[in-house]
Amino acid sequence: MVGGSTGAGKSTLVNALVGHPVTRSGAIRPTTRQPILLHHPQDADWFTSNRVLPTLSRVHGELVKANTPASRAGAAPDAGAMTSLVLVADQAVPQGVAILDAPDVDSISDDNRQLAGQLLAAADLWLFVTTANRYADAVPWKLLLDAASRDITVAIILDRVPPGAEQEIADDLHAMLNREGLAGAQLFVVPEATLNQLGMLPPESVQPINAWLANISEDATGRAEIVRRTLNGTVRSLSERLTVLAKAVQDQHDAGNQLGEDVQAAFADAATRIGQSTSDGTLLRGEVLARWQDFVGTGEFFRALKAILAASATGSGRSSRASRHPQSRLNQPLKPGCRRSSLIKPPAQPRTQISAGGQIPPAASSWGSMTSQGSPQISRQKWPQRSGPGKVKCWRSSVLKAQPNAPKPAGCPSASTGSGSSS
Repeated sequence: MVGGSTGAGKSTLVNALVGHPVTRSGAIRPTTRQPILLHHPQDADWFTSNRVLPTLSRVHGELVKANTPASRAGAAPDAGAMTSLVLVADQAVPQGVAILDAPDVDSISDDNRQLAGQLLAAADLWLFVTTANRYADAVPWKLLLDAASRDITVAIILDRVPPGAEQEIADDLHAMLNREGLAGAQLFVVPEATLNQLGMLPPESVQPINAWLANISEDATGRAEIVRRTLNGTVRSLSERLTVLAKAVQDQHDAGNQLGEDVQAAFADAATRIGQSTSDGTLLRGEVLARWQDFVGTGEFFRALKAILAASATGSGRSSRASRHPQSRLNQPLKPGCRRSSLIKPPAQPRTQISAGGQIPPAASSWGSMTSQGSPQISRQKWPQRSGPGKVKCWRSSVLKAQPNAPKPAGCPSASTGSGSSS
């Protein structure tokens, strides 16, 4: 496989290796969108089946006519044709070796990069093309390091090297290959040259590469060794990756178990805390009481209670004129021996307590409702009469009606004086 960076001159190099234009080259990037596989006619059976690159459909191509420039050779760039592989039989290709022109490994197109990675993974021998300006780029070196881990045979082609800088750049690239474990990689330098009218490189610029490929094609044992090394390296790399994958799966499993234990522990701790709070009353004294205060202070209960108290304050249970006209009773003179009762004062806002059961006792200002239940003692407790030295205690006529046999203090009128009168 001939692969490398964008604009490195891969297609131009492939045309130079076979001696005539077979694949399109040009300034448009990316130029190669559809991979082209060049093979000897007698090796066609190796590639017509789906044993090699099974995900790509096969398209049989033809050699271009003579004197066709490289800019019009091969298939035009078409992103929709990337799922097919063009097979071109050419006598110029050594028997036993197939040359594959692949898309760019660092193309702006995601599909181009994925296809290039797939083709690199299927190749036994790499012709990796880079330039004097880009031989230290990160993307090509990532692929080269992957090839080193799989023990793939790699040949580095340093293309477009300026005259006079061949040795300097070659020495620096050799040092980098040695540091990265690719000391055995072949290195070919293709100097910068002017293309002819067909867009072809001079034949002498690629002659060392042709000689090396011809040597491989003639050595069946050497080709088998290359294939064996690639296969063993791939299996070994796969084993190492499976080990890493298994460790990652185990780590995820352990992390899931730990998360489950943490959740169970959190729920158990919460259940223990809730049990303690409900057993000693902390929960009821805290959150529930706070919510009850909110309900009493702002809910329907408070508004209903306020309405009841307002109704009691207006004297709805009294029928006397004194309750309806308290100021008029204050101006009347007292009878001898009696003191003005506090009951005829302008009624203040009654204070009512709520029992533990939530019931509201009758309003203290409603005397009629109290006496109807037969509880004059409650009336006397709620409304104590004023007394002092030399004064008598007067009862209201409604109380006397409830207990007619009760002794009456001297100077107080009888019950027949009329309801609502008081002294």
